[in-house]
Amino acid sequence: MTTLKVGIASYEEMSARTMQVTRGERRVAAGEPKVWFTSTESFAKVLSAGNRELLRVIAE
Repeated sequence: MTTLKVGIASYEEMSARTMQVTRGERRVAAGEPKVWFTSTESFAKVLSAGNRELLRVIAE
């Protein structure tokens, strides 16, 4: 099983971080999250029962 690291940040923070990486002003560290959400609520919606079942089916 693979572990996915997620981050929580405002849209403005995510956008600024992405632009810094794009311009070469910042490098993405190995341990940094690859997936970002704007709130814990939006992250929780992704982990709804229906989505967890879908992920289980995909994994099989």
